[in-house]
Amino acid sequence: MHLDDLDWDILDALQVEGRIGYRELGRRVGLSAPAVAARIRKLEKAGIISGYRAAISPSHLGLRVEAFVQMAVAGTPGSDERVIETARSLPEISDVWRVTGRETYLLRVVVPVVHDLERVLRPLWEYGETTTGAVLSAPLADRPITREMARAAIGVTVPGR
Repeated sequence: MHLDDLDWDILDALQVEGRIGYRELGRRVGLSAPAVAARIRKLEKAGIISGYRAAISPSHLGLRVEAFVQMAVAGTPGSDERVIETARSLPEISDVWRVTGRETYLLRVVVPVVHDLERVLRPLWEYGETTTGAVLSAPLADRPITREMARAAIGVTVPGR
């Protein structure tokens, strides 16, 4: 889908302030509220906007330890399905990515204290090795997707500014 500057202005605003109203967003980008709503529906239908959510701070809820776990899974039949099923059963695992390289998966885990990492990871150990890195800080997180990033992608047409 071709995105023009107005589409990108809308995406830029929504990534920073997802609860902005159509009227205010229209004021910022120079469109009427119905025109903004129509463009947003078009972006949703194309899958460019994949959803809306509240960004919640785990540490403010007492989940003070965030860790990324690399997991190398033994290639036995059904092991991938069992790893995913086990990860789904552990609410402390918020994300699972299938990745390239020596490791098979990258998991994001949030727990109250470091000691809880062992409890969460123990059920996964029967499927392979884990390497855990605790997050010390996040100097760059949840960075918005920009038109410049899309411009760098092969086959994506993005107007310049």
